[in-house]
Amino acid sequence: MSHLVTLSKDSPEFESYLLGTFASDKRALPVQSLNVNSASETVTFKIVPVSELNRPSWFVVALKSVKVRSFLLLLVPLFLVLTKNIVDKTGRDPFTTIIATIGLIFTLISVNLRNDFMDHIKGVDRIIANSGSRSIQNGWLTAIQVKNFSSLFLLLAGICAIPVVFAFPEVAIVIAISFAVGLWAQFKRQNSFKYQIGGEFALFLLLGPLLTVGYQLSMGARLDQEIFWLGCLWGWGVLFIVHLKNFTNILPSSQAGFKNTVNWLGFDNARRLLAFWWLAFIGMNLAYHYIFAGTYWGFYLSVAVLFVSGSFISKLKSISSPVGSELRQVFKYGLSLFLITIGLWVFECLWYLIA
Repeated sequence: MSHLVTLSKDSPEFESYLLGTFASDKRALPVQSLNVNSASETVTFKIVPVSELNRPSWFVVALKSVKVRSFLLLLVPLFLVLTKNIVDKTGRDPFTTIIATIGLIFTLISVNLRNDFMDHIKGVDRIIANSGSRSIQNGWLTAIQVKNFSSLFLLLAGICAIPVVFAFPEVAIVIAISFAVGLWAQFKRQNSFKYQIGGEFALFLLLGPLLTVGYQLSMGARLDQEIFWLGCLWGWGVLFIVHLKNFTNILPSSQAGFKNTVNWLGFDNARRLLAFWWLAFIGMNLAYHYIFAGTYWGFYLSVAVLFVSGSFISKLKSISSPVGSELRQVFKYGLSLFLITIGLWVFECLWYLIA
């Protein structure tokens, strides 16, 4: 039989309910959180027996918990780097390439799980209904289980890194820098990068130049300017999605006191930021192709993307309030633009491979 329990942050039972360690046969589902991220925070939990949970299969729970859709942000740049090295015939060791790929997937899973844990503890996923995987909020997994799984996959990623570092010691430098950035960005309990103005720069580094440079070095290829600028271009595109998502949640995030660059700029300036960020991405993509890749592909790809960007820019200009369905439409337009762009990019790389 389910019932409600309301606890304040200074209650001795508060953390155990939030972590899910208060009982092994029950789940504490947060239904209302007030004054989140403050000393006066109170949370109302719905206590539900595990046997009464409407839980899908473990396979579905696993896919949702690791946010399998976010793998696109990792696998696409890996494919771009791999294609470049195949075409240039610079990759030397397929074994370390495979191990590095598996290790990076484990790292992303660890980060996604840790991100879910942190957002649950800080209150982001308890305030914003569409935030996170919802595995903790639905009671499919407890917060402490998600944290433990995150640590397990981080350990597996570290094991994968060992043979790569032995084969190519220079990879250790990239791993060390990435670990330092990741430690600050995701694994610091009090001040994640998501709650700091300009903190998105950490994500730019991790999914941008550090990712592409480290992956190329793990193949036994030498570092070159193209792979660095490829990472910068990809990292810039990833931040567009981050800013777009933060813009969609600008009102509840601001009300809850969560700080990021979009909230700091405010609604009107955030619209301008998104327009500038996307147009700059198109310009950077054209410049990258002109310098390192094919001018033909760069020109027509940029023209095609610029043509379909008109509706997105128009939507940004016309939206007048941070409340309503218009925000979701802007997000869908922006996400579609990003997917179209990387789809054309992947097609370009397949063309190089076939040619």
